[in-house]
Amino acid sequence: MNISYNAWRTYKECPKKFHLEYMKKAPPTVLVNDYFKLYGLLVEKFFEMFCNIWRFNTAFMPSDMIRDKMSILYEGILNTTTVMWSEPYCRLSSEEIFEKAVGDVCAIMDSQNQNYFLNSKSEVTIELRLKDSNVITGRLDFIHNDPIFRDNDTIIDGKGSGKIGKNVSDDQIFFYSLLYLFKYGKLPIEAGFFYYQYNTFIPVPVDEKKINEFRARLSLDVKNIMTSDYLPTPCAKSCKYCNYIEGCTAGTEAKIKRMKGSRIKNIKGDGLVEFSF
Repeated sequence: MNISYNAWRTYKECPKKFHLEYMKKAPPTVLVNDYFKLYGLLVEKFFEMFCNIWRFNTAFMPSDMIRDKMSILYEGILNTTTVMWSEPYCRLSSEEIFEKAVGDVCAIMDSQNQNYFLNSKSEVTIELRLKDSNVITGRLDFIHNDPIFRDNDTIIDGKGSGKIGKNVSDDQIFFYSLLYLFKYGKLPIEAGFFYYQYNTFIPVPVDEKKINEFRARLSLDVKNIMTSDYLPTPCAKSCKYCNYIEGCTAGTEAKIKRMKGSRIKNIKGDGLVEFSF
């Protein structure tokens, strides 16, 4: 099977969810709201197109051209995502999300940080085939090549997060750096996260020792994946955003234990629990 970074991270969080999503490919039991993905999808799609196509003809885009191109991209994203705008956490409207994304992209393109995307390839897929027929695969957001020192590549993972460091792990950079090492026989000269909302690149130190330690952890996990019982490991963070929480007894029971009694509205005869909010 193919093991991506997201699949590996899901296994570490909850083997049951990993089995349902990546092995059985079961449909979610909870309707997924893509509201929080819209900003990141739009900005990343713009820079993917810029790096792979547009920069060769128009490296320096005026703001009106950026807006026009992003408008077309956004229309496509809205047509292929599910957003429940009535949810209370959907604080920004569709138009406000678009305007913020356009403003942030224009700020990046008008700064020195545009250099991170001027000589870069985007959505670069690298696969590492193992002896047991499993495949470690990763799609790198960007590989930036220094135009002067051609052997100096930088791995960049784009982040749409509104808070630097939120829900981010250095393991993601180690994962991609390991794939890069196997493909090119060397480590990148630099690697890190680019936060679009802050127009900021945050480097993650990568060296041979760190990559070897990560490789050992990953190798052990890959072996465990194929022999796992895929038992659930419920916790507040993973269960909150789990697409399979409905029908998961372990997740529901763990949620009840974490909640105050006053918030448990009713326990039905069939074992289902209603919560008050």
